[in-house]
Amino acid sequence: MEKQRTIFIAYDGKWDKNRYIEHRVKTITIEEEITHIKLKEAICGRIGLEKSVPIMMTFDMKMETSRGMAIEDDKDVAEYMNLMKNNPIFATSTIIVEREENQVLVMCHVIVETDANEASVAASSQGSSRITESNGEKEDANRLCINKNKEIPIFSGQKRKNDKRPLLLNAAEFFCFDLSSPQQIIRAVDGVDDVEVGMVFESKKLIKLCMSMIAMEESFQFKTQKSDGMNFWLKCDQEDCTWLMKARSLEETKMFKITKYDKVHKCSVDIVKSDHKQATSSVISEFIKPKLLDPKVQYGINNIIQDVKQKFGVNMSYEKAWRSIVEALDDIRGSSEDSFRLLPRYLHALKNQNPGTITRIEKDEHDRFKYMFVAYSASITGWKYCRPLIVVDGTFLKGKYKGTLFVACAKDGNNGIFPLAFGVGDWENNLSWEWFMSRLKETFGNRNEVLCIVSDRHQSIERAIKLVFKETAFHGVCTFHFKQNIKARFKKAGAGELFESAARAYRKEDFDYFMAKLGELSPKIREYVLEEDPRRWARCFYPCQRYNSQTSNIAGSMNSALKKARELHIVSMLELLRDKLQTWFVERTKAANEVIHDLTPWANEKLQKILQKAFQMKVETLTLSRFNITENQREFILDLENRTCSRRRFEHEELPCALAIAAIDKRKLPKHPFCGRWYLNS
Repeated sequence: MEKQRTIFIAYDGKWDKNRYIEHRVKTITIEEEITHIKLKEAICGRIGLEKSVPIMMTFDMKMETSRGMAIEDDKDVAEYMNLMKNNPIFATSTIIVEREENQVLVMCHVIVETDANEASVAASSQGSSRITESNGEKEDANRLCINKNKEIPIFSGQKRKNDKRPLLLNAAEFFCFDLSSPQQIIRAVDGVDDVEVGMVFESKKLIKLCMSMIAMEESFQFKTQKSDGMNFWLKCDQEDCTWLMKARSLEETKMFKITKYDKVHKCSVDIVKSDHKQATSSVISEFIKPKLLDPKVQYGINNIIQDVKQKFGVNMSYEKAWRSIVEALDDIRGSSEDSFRLLPRYLHALKNQNPGTITRIEKDEHDRFKYMFVAYSASITGWKYCRPLIVVDGTFLKGKYKGTLFVACAKDGNNGIFPLAFGVGDWENNLSWEWFMSRLKETFGNRNEVLCIVSDRHQSIERAIKLVFKETAFHGVCTFHFKQNIKARFKKAGAGELFESAARAYRKEDFDYFMAKLGELSPKIREYVLEEDPRRWARCFYPCQRYNSQTSNIAGSMNSALKKARELHIVSMLELLRDKLQTWFVERTKAANEVIHDLTPWANEKLQKILQKAFQMKVETLTLSRFNITENQREFILDLENRTCSRRRFEHEELPCALAIAAIDKRKLPKHPFCGRWYLNS
């Protein structure tokens, strides 16, 4: 039995920009393997149309951009079904159904009789229009002609002889429009190199947009001479120039047809300016749209200014370029306000399609957005295989309402960045970090080990960790940020390096040595460094395992990877996050399945690099598990049973150091049993 899917149908509505509003809705259950013809017939039957009526089907992409994706053949139907099945945002999407545009012109059965020497026109809502000349020859049945300057009465039934009923349509100018060829309707400026008499545009706005592009390219300016519901006339700015364009609306539609177009210019070169009045932000936004469709492509305000100058020779201000990119992005992705309204629906679909995913939205007392949290099911499942260490960071968003993106990451057994959770809030303050940490603990705080949370020295983060996690987590300071603070504050050469050496020391005596050197260089710097509890930044004093993670750089790397996403509206940003994480997890799963060693590739490579060094050491057996090992005339004690050594590297990283490998080799034992479970391929 074929799998079935229930879809929504929207019809009998109207378009408001890129939103289909005031429509009726019905549902229909169809087979997932349905053909385009069968889908059309099923929809027509459901909404009460004859199967022969031509309709347009549009897949509402929910981002309110470009009116969605046209469904025109079997391939489009298959792609539509695939999107619904595999992308949560499209799971409850709607098919918008409209009659084809050639049907808009002929809304009812029409018979028009004229004198014997004139044409007789017949038309119907089924598109069976026929023109019969007086000589009896048949013309194209889908071609509608109206005679110039002739008042033509149109009725809903046959016109009786000498009927004097009221006139419903005046044809002021002759026009002839091929109803059977909807491709003749210009719906976008892209691809329109020139304008000719007879062209039909979807709207008056589109004609003006197209003419503005031509005016900028040909270095002239025009003014609107007449603009109403029926006529649209443009004339060159110079009174003595003959350039002129006239267009007239097609009855009962918003479409306009070019009826006159004089392309000849007689403008003086003195009036040609690089500051063009047709170069409005609306016009430029249409020009740059194709370059903004891919959110991964970097295209900024300086690029716009440069491209407009190169294409049209027009100088643009920074402010106008900024308005242009805002208008273009709003048209492509919808407005920021619309995106926030879609957020609950998106998160609901995300949880439905990814069982185990956790999302939260919090609103303020005025029912406005305040905070958002999301942790994907794959991250929650994989967390138990990561070391008990979380790195958190916040970075600013670049959309209309700004705000902050909160990020929490871990490291997987292959030492790769493992994204855990994301949040959005107003800015980095006590309340926002406390809310994010609370959600983080609810989702990931169920480990038996003491958790180490690493971040920069932001006081709100430190406060939130103490309030939320209490004794179950310890806050570690990022040594990179601490080092940068020292260098910026004191500007003393060598101070940053001495601090880093002290922070990375495995033994207390090594820490004391480097801190003494720092004191000799500058007592003030040493005093400043020790104001921060060494347990938070010095490896030899850590109260819990921090492994080899001294910095919060993995969160910074995550922020860099999401740089373009931070410019998007909130739903688009989350969808890009989901897509990126899905790609990463799929690639890593594939790579993990190809591993043949007992250890992860990173751990295996790390041990490989120190094998030769370990084999050159002198090993003396003290007991079955204790060894005295000599390296460069220095002696160390290593205990395999307790996994400790007097140099302290073995216990800090939970990976065999060179001393441990030398002892393991002495016992002829395999190495992977002495590695932390995070690094095992199993």
